[in-house]
Amino acid sequence: MTKRNDSAPTSSQFTAFQRMFDYFNVAMFNGKLPAVILNFSRAANTLGFFAPDRWEREGENVVHEISLNPAYLKHRDQRAVVSTLVHEMAHHWQQEFGQPSRRGYHNEQWAAKMEEIGLMPSSTASPGGSRVGYKVSHYILEGGAFATAYAAMPQHYLLPWLCWEGQGARVKKPRQPSKVKFTCEACGCNAWGKPNLRLVCGDCDEQMAAIGATDGDAKCAA
Repeated sequence: MTKRNDSAPTSSQFTAFQRMFDYFNVAMFNGKLPAVILNFSRAANTLGFFAPDRWEREGENVVHEISLNPAYLKHRDQRAVVSTLVHEMAHHWQQEFGQPSRRGYHNEQWAAKMEEIGLMPSSTASPGGSRVGYKVSHYILEGGAFATAYAAMPQHYLLPWLCWEGQGARVKKPRQPSKVKFTCEACGCNAWGKPNLRLVCGDCDEQMAAIGATDGDAKCAA
């Protein structure tokens, strides 16, 4: 793994995150979106989310939260990651200036705004998917507002730190075989049993060698 010479990784990561938000606020929403808490959250089965009225400071108004899932940062195209931020910003816009539906539902007003800013809503993240519903992603419209704005965005606005996790999935440990094939090297007799067994051939009185794994029943065959 390549080491980065960065004495303040938290600062550099969130500075870039804020710059991206500010840039697309101006480019897509005329700079009208209020400030939010930008965050990273490993919420299951989601690339990111918008949470209204999530944070508060004593004596002041509450603010919304926009989070990206760090487990999906490294293995997605950077433009796709940024499009997720803008997807959540569209929810932010609707919360402030539109009429959001019941919690978690992507309605037609939101879908129209997404299409206006160059992100086509789709339940399959590809052409042909439903534009509205509870689980709606999007795909980027080439030549649209988002694609054009992204191409013009300074590259140092991109997140410098990408999480090593593989798309939210835990690394599975190799499966240990339940049974192993043992063979007598003298006569070729085979048997199957647990890997930690010490088997001796009844015909040759020789210790049998473990040579493989199988799901078959323990047996001896000539």
